[in-house]
Amino acid sequence: MTISTEGPKNFFGELYLRSTRPFLADAVSDAEAAFLEARLREGDASGLVLDFGCGHGRHLSRLAKRLPGRVVGIDADQLSLGEARSSAPVTRGNFFRLPFRDDAFGAAYCWYNTLGTFCDDAVPVALAELARCVRPGGWFMVHGTPPHAATWQPEASYDAVLPDGSRLVENVRFEEATLRDTLKRELHLPDGRFMAASFFIRYYGVSEWEALLDAAGFSVRWVHGGVDGSALSDASLDQIVGAQKRG
Repeated sequence: MTISTEGPKNFFGELYLRSTRPFLADAVSDAEAAFLEARLREGDASGLVLDFGCGHGRHLSRLAKRLPGRVVGIDADQLSLGEARSSAPVTRGNFFRLPFRDDAFGAAYCWYNTLGTFCDDAVPVALAELARCVRPGGWFMVHGTPPHAATWQPEASYDAVLPDGSRLVENVRFEEATLRDTLKRELHLPDGRFMAASFFIRYYGVSEWEALLDAAGFSVRWVHGGVDGSALSDASLDQIVGAQKRG
């Protein structure tokens, strides 16, 4: 059986940065970084911390100041890494064959539905690689949208002008059978260029994460419904799962 480990083509890179960053408020990123730091300290996660899918470094840049010399990032997009590397050491690499030695990290985190952009059969491969690179007793935190939140608006569209003058057009449809949002995004730039990509985001419930993480060698220790540390509920917009590597 062939496992598909390809992410969305033509999405990450300039299209992602131009169309997503305007919606990532500094206050939100600050709160998320503070949450990550607190959980790392509470969990006594010593050693290096891996930002798995660091992108342009919105968490990496903040944690590098809070945990100097301890944060490392990896991503597949060279354009995003050009920004991230000004904050901390980063590398361009394959999420399914990480370029790190065994037990290299005391903790890792993956934010913003990153793993949900890959096919279901690829996620266990990525988790197995993360488990290989996180030492026994180390932590892994994964953030995403809980499936119930996606059902609130099964179909949605967006058509507006962004601060840089670009026109963003997006159509989203949620497929309950697969727990996926299928999206088509178009960006019309002021310089006349046009970018477009189709992709999906898969939303995993807590029971699915428990099974996936258990198979990779992690045990779930806590679940939160937001960076305020609240319990996950039917009203939660976020789902954050913290797991510890066994052994």
